[in-house]
Amino acid sequence: MTALISINQDGCFSAVPDDPAIEHVLHVSDAASHDQIILLLDQRAVRLKVDGFSDGRGFSVARQLRLHGFTGVIEVIGDLLPDQLPMAVAAGVDAIFIRAEHAERCAEAQWRQMSADKYRFGYQRSVTER
Repeated sequence: MTALISINQDGCFSAVPDDPAIEHVLHVSDAASHDQIILLLDQRAVRLKVDGFSDGRGFSVARQLRLHGFTGVIEVIGDLLPDQLPMAVAAGVDAIFIRAEHAERCAEAQWRQMSADKYRFGYQRSVTER
């Protein structure tokens, strides 16, 4: 398994120990429907795998989980970019896991800078909230 770096909501890096449980990751395409999301609500933690920074489904699934009352830990695994951290936090993601090689290109300082700008991103209100 490739070494992973965990990034918390403040943009701080930490190593992810080799954990066999990390292998049991749900790809976001496997949690795309309402029924599949409901099945996750009784889990302590949900690890969502995305294909890369252009795959926004991880944020959508995280948001849907939170809207349905999920209180556990949500982790997104995939090579996201620092400017996506505020969006991840707003969606309810607790941690992002990226490959160590990707972390060399996207330094911790960039992630921390993005975490300082917590109000940079916000979901648009729904039609019923207007």
